[in-house]
Amino acid sequence: MSVFEQSRYYFNEVLPQIILSNVLEINNFLSSFWFVFFFISIIFFVLILQLFRKKLYIKDTHQSFDEFLHELCDKVQKKDVEEKLLECSQLVKAKYSALYELRGETYILIESNTANHTDVNAPLRVGRKTLQTFKKSGNYRVTSIVNNSKDKMLLLFSTQKLNIEAEYGHFDIMLSYYEQISNKFMIEGVEEQSDIGKNTSISLMKLQMDKNQFFKFFVALVIKITKAQGAKLVTKDNQIVFEYATSKDISLQKVFYIRNTPYKLEFYDTKILSSENVAQVGAFLDMAGSSLMNIDQNSEMIQNYLSFLKFTNEAIELENKYYKNHSFIVQTISVELAKSLFLSENEIDTISLGAYLHDIGMIGDLLAVINKDTCEEKDMNLIKEHPLIGSIIVEPICHVYPIENIVKYHHERFDGRGYPFGLKESQIPLEAQVVSVGEFYAGITSDRSYKQGKTHEEAVVEIRNLREKMFSGVMVDAFLDIEQSLKTKIDKIKMKKDELA
Repeated sequence: MSVFEQSRYYFNEVLPQIILSNVLEINNFLSSFWFVFFFISIIFFVLILQLFRKKLYIKDTHQSFDEFLHELCDKVQKKDVEEKLLECSQLVKAKYSALYELRGETYILIESNTANHTDVNAPLRVGRKTLQTFKKSGNYRVTSIVNNSKDKMLLLFSTQKLNIEAEYGHFDIMLSYYEQISNKFMIEGVEEQSDIGKNTSISLMKLQMDKNQFFKFFVALVIKITKAQGAKLVTKDNQIVFEYATSKDISLQKVFYIRNTPYKLEFYDTKILSSENVAQVGAFLDMAGSSLMNIDQNSEMIQNYLSFLKFTNEAIELENKYYKNHSFIVQTISVELAKSLFLSENEIDTISLGAYLHDIGMIGDLLAVINKDTCEEKDMNLIKEHPLIGSIIVEPICHVYPIENIVKYHHERFDGRGYPFGLKESQIPLEAQVVSVGEFYAGITSDRSYKQGKTHEEAVVEIRNLREKMFSGVMVDAFLDIEQSLKTKIDKIKMKKDELA
């Protein structure tokens, strides 16, 4: 048989038999083990589907974030940006989210969408160290996202672990945008407040606190201390600047020259001033003259003026038996509250001094107004000026002791119904919010000529009820955390006051 015929025989007869035989063997094998191949096919299909879904999810997520960022960038109001940021939890399948801001070593809650949901609790304060171990809240897993500058944070609450490593860049961009808006808001707020404050201060200086009125305040205060019946402020060439209730029937008892000023002070009374009063008034006027005329960067001058302010504050409280230790109680509460908020040592020191001098603007006619049983509208208008007057008085030392904001804004309310500017929420400086709690507590628990002060327990209830009205939720909760220890401290202060009375 030729080669050609052998080849034809192989391809026509032998090879088809081999192929048919192999197909039959494969068919028999598949008939016996078909389910194995079926499951393998399903597994391959699922793997391919999962890979496809993951790629599709990543694509959709990135697209969603891009759209979200575009929407976010259209928001220019701080509150709108905060609300939009809380929606971002939906992009990564989290159920709730909360926005925080770093103050000192602690993140403080600004906004959250958990308020109406009892199944999750967004803490009001989260320490930096605590954050490392804070992974669960109730039945929810907690994922923390902190921006590059470490001063803003999002907490995401979910029922399962979130894998958001690929989305950290998006979150950082969002938090950075919020930081930019927040800073812009603060700058605009400060500029606006500064313009209002400056214009108001200038008006007050012209109407009430000009140079003569300032000296009149000092003279009136010294008269109250010495119980003298009258006085004259005159220039050294005997030109009268102003006089207080002097008459021909009252004799001139003493002349004081106010150091570093062109003035001298003449005291009139029916009795001779005691040597103790003479020394006291002389030292007082020396301090007033040198501080007011020469206040500058010199630390000795600043300390002199600060001592003078503290002395003035004590004298103001001595004028009203219902205000004794008022500043000390406000200071005690404010400092403990600042510690509860984990503020820095510098912030606590500023709050301590600002709380003690918060009512330094209660001068002149205001002292008489606060002793009245009832206040008319004009009296209330006068009282509402004391934060501004006080901020002017402390301004010369604010480059060293930045307490002006505390003095100026301690009567603002969280809901915007306070005075003198009607600021609200984050417009009110944090340190002023702290002192306002202390001021309120001290005020309602102190006796007055027309009413008895509330008990500590009643004051706690009232402060709790004023959440989001007079005070922020953060301030109320921080106060509630320490109210028992505060009661002990305040009872000791009042007990000491009664012993000295």
